[in-house]
Amino acid sequence: MSSTSELQYRSFHADISTEKSSRILAADPRSVEYELMYFDITCVGASPRYMLSYGKANWHDKFPKTWDDKESHDCPFGVMPVLHVKSEDGQAMVAESVVIDMYLAKKFNLLGSNEYEELTIKAFYSSVHYLRERSLMRVTWTQADKRKEGFEAFMTKMVPWWIKVHEQHLERNGSNGHFFGDKLSLADIHLVSTLDHFAELPRGDKIVALFKASPLLWKVRETVLENPEIAAWRASEGYNKVVEGGKKFYSFCTFEDKSEA
Repeated sequence: MSSTSELQYRSFHADISTEKSSRILAADPRSVEYELMYFDITCVGASPRYMLSYGKANWHDKFPKTWDDKESHDCPFGVMPVLHVKSEDGQAMVAESVVIDMYLAKKFNLLGSNEYEELTIKAFYSSVHYLRERSLMRVTWTQADKRKEGFEAFMTKMVPWWIKVHEQHLERNGSNGHFFGDKLSLADIHLVSTLDHFAELPRGDKIVALFKASPLLWKVRETVLENPEIAAWRASEGYNKVVEGGKKFYSFCTFEDKSEA
């Protein structure tokens, strides 16, 4: 076990005061530069990229040079993503994907207009988020001989149940292409991000097909993609890079299904 003195992870304590860090993070997004440090895949980097594009922010990706080079010296917990916010006064940092998502959603007015709307949008976000996390735990990062079983359970039980529950909410919201209210929100964007992730996986087209067969959920995706800034990001070289990077990376989690032979 490494001693404390051997750890290279960045502390939350910065060279500048907490007051100055707070001012940087609270600044008008048009006055700062955002740098998202994450791998060249979608997954937990997708929603921040969508929101930064939606908000017309000055931003760019920063990729580690190799998968083994996580640049952990700049990550408080040795993992990514990490968002750096840079201004003339210095640089502040936001760590952990959920925290980054919430920070950017608040920054770009994607959490509704009052406390109830914010908490409800966060609830939908959480439900979408943990559907993706369950796929990672039960299908992707499981033992190789368990992937086929995990994939089948995810496809036949978890996703259909999740879709059925959320279709009720979408219908009660007027079937308008939003999880809640009538404006684009963090929850809507996070669904598209999650579908992007599924599409990168081996057999992921089968998962996406279940959502496409749900007109109400697919309408959420189409509504998000109608936003011109998000559409421009998806048409960019940067977006194509992370999509291809994800397909290449997740190729390890394929499995053989003898019933298809």
